[in-house]
Amino acid sequence: MSQPANILEKRQRALEQRRNRLNQLESSINTLARKQRTRRLIELGGLVMKSHLDTWPSNTLFGAFLSLKDKEENQEQKAAWTFNGRIHFIADKKQKTPVTLTFPSFPGEDLRQALTVLGFTWNAPQQKWEGYGDVEELRNLLEPHGGVVREAEVPNQFSTFS
Repeated sequence: MSQPANILEKRQRALEQRRNRLNQLESSINTLARKQRTRRLIELGGLVMKSHLDTWPSNTLFGAFLSLKDKEENQEQKAAWTFNGRIHFIADKKQKTPVTLTFPSFPGEDLRQALTVLGFTWNAPQQKWEGYGDVEELRNLLEPHGGVVREAEVPNQFSTFS
């Protein structure tokens, strides 16, 4: 009769170990979720700082966010916000390469303003935009507009003339 009781005790211990393991996993999942939420809140605070809205009173900032929330269904507006945000993120990049940009036709006003924000200037004689930026990001950004991004030839200032 001790054998069935022994089997029952073993199963109860195994079940208790499984419960403990599940509790540990649940605790670690909760910790990860809390860390992800904290990281996201820090990121959002950074965006508020980056957009220079950190001086706004909390009520004003919250009202502005609610206004944005009301417009979230407007896909054109969201696309414009996304494009504008990408422009400013690209403009803030530290590592930049000299590039030239060409388009099949002269870009519209919004795109010209974006290029100006990025620090590009129009070279009228050569019919191209010139400036500095991340080549891959610029390609991703300008491809829908027909833009072609090329790394610019930079003359070697140390070359000797014969």
